Amino acid sequence: MELVGLYIYSYLIGSVPTAYIIARLTKGIDIRRYGSGSVGGSNLFQQTGWWGAIPLGVFEVFGKGASHIWIGLYILDLERDSLALIVAPILAAIGHNWSVFLKFTGGRGVVVTVGALLALPAPPPWILFISLGIALAGWGSTRSSGPAVLVAFLLLPLWSWLIHDSTILMVYSGCAIAIAVIKRLLGNWERPAPHLPKRKVFMNRLLKDRDTDKRDDWVSRGPTESRASDAN
Repeated sequence: MELVGLYIYSYLIGSVPTAYIIARLTKGIDIRRYGSGSVGGSNLFQQTGWWGAIPLGVFEVFGKGASHIWIGLYILDLERDSLALIVAPILAAIGHNWSVFLKFTGGRGVVVTVGALLALPAPPPWILFISLGIALAGWGSTRSSGPAVLVAFLLLPLWSWLIHDSTILMVYSGCAIAIAVIKRLLGNWERPAPHLPKRKVFMNRLLKDRDTDKRDDWVSRGPTESRASDAN
């Protein structure tokens, strides 16, 4: 029964639409109708700047990403290398990406995964430091977070094996990759624009986490009538 409670908490804390709430409070906008349409840190930063992104990052790392793991470890006495424990961060990521409070729309779960990688491995969490380094290096060289984050995710199982020698971390890493890829391909249930070839959209979503080739065209979008109806 305690495990069931932990899992329900994990999904619900993950589902808290932090970016949506902050955008509503600071700008009075539905963030799903602006920029990339993602209910996450990157789109929130584009719309509100650091004032919105910093509190979001703190809550999503420690609240959504780590709190359920700490509850499992220090209150329920679960083993760090137990399958029962890693179900919690997986459910939190699913809740973040497909929030029950936003008609199963959401973000991409990157910051939530950062929180999980902070709490899951025994300290120091080298897997997190290396993954962040790869993502930041990729972003610095290309100015595009989509490919850099994808590479960082794809390498997670390798670091789990080489650095931590943890089968459970490898399982979690595989699930994190699957969740991230599915979310990229589905987005927030957006239909591809009719003038864009579906194969091109598929590859752009998978590799760049957007429908268009040009990043600026994607992140600077404003509300349209069709997107407004989708968000309501």
